[in-house]
Amino acid sequence: MKFFRIVTLICLILMPSFLTAEVFIDWKAGYYVEYPDSWYHVSYRTVNIFLQTQEINPDEFDYDAVLAMKSDKPFFEMPYIFLSFDPAGQLSDRQIDSVVNQLSKEYGRDYIEGSLTGTDRNFNLGQPVYDRKLRAIAVKGRVSSEYIDKILLEIRRFYDKGVAIFLCYAPKEMYEDVRPDFLSIFNSFSTRDLDKVAPKEEVKIVDVSQRELDDYDEEDFPEPGTKDLSSSGIILVLIIVLAIILLAAIIFFIFKRK
Repeated sequence: MKFFRIVTLICLILMPSFLTAEVFIDWKAGYYVEYPDSWYHVSYRTVNIFLQTQEINPDEFDYDAVLAMKSDKPFFEMPYIFLSFDPAGQLSDRQIDSVVNQLSKEYGRDYIEGSLTGTDRNFNLGQPVYDRKLRAIAVKGRVSSEYIDKILLEIRRFYDKGVAIFLCYAPKEMYEDVRPDFLSIFNSFSTRDLDKVAPKEEVKIVDVSQRELDDYDEEDFPEPGTKDLSSSGIILVLIIVLAIILLAAIIFFIFKRK
C-alpha cells in the first residue's frame, strides 16, 4: 500500500506540470509563449475569414498567430490575442524611451513606470505602464461601437530581434476575469532553447502561405475550441508515464531494502 501511495503522489505532483500548458513558437520572430490548455491556436483560415468580414486585408495586417479561449462560440466573441512582430532589431535604451514617449503621446497621457511581471497588475484606461526591467510597455484601451464593446490590452516587448506585440482583446464583461491569462501568456515570453521546446513532429512555423484564403462558406467560420491529442503528444505522455513508473520502481526498491 505504501508503494501505491508513493506512485499516486508522484503522479499528482508531476503530471499537471506537463499537461496544463501548450506552446506556440514563432520561428520568424525567434520566441515562444506558453498558453493554458483552456486556450487554443486559431487556424489562419478562420482568422482570415474574420478579418475579411471586418474589411481588413489579411495581407496588409501582418499578424503571426491568434490564440483564443476555448468555447463553442466563434473565437472573436471570446478573449483572444493577436501576436505580431516588428523586425526593428536591437533598440538602444534611448530609442526605446523615444518609442515609449511616442506611444504615450498617442494615448494622451504620460507613462508611469511599474512592473508587468505576474498576473495581478491592474491598468487604468489609457494609462501606459512601462516596465524598464522587462523592456515592455502596456496600455489598456477600449474598442466600442454599436455592436461591440471590448477591452484591448496592448503590450509591446522590446528584445534583440525587434518588438513582440500582444494585442489582447476581451469582451468588456470578461476582461477582469481573463486579465491574468493575458499577463501569464505575455510573461511566458522566451527566446531561449526554441529547438528544445518544439515538439519534434509538430512544429508550428509562421508561414505567410498558411494565411492564404480562397473562397469560404459560413460553416468554416465558427471554430470550436477543441483540440485532438497529436501523435507527438501521445508519445510525450507515454514517455512521462514510463518515467514516473521507473522513478516509482526505484523508490520502491529503496524502501524495500531499508
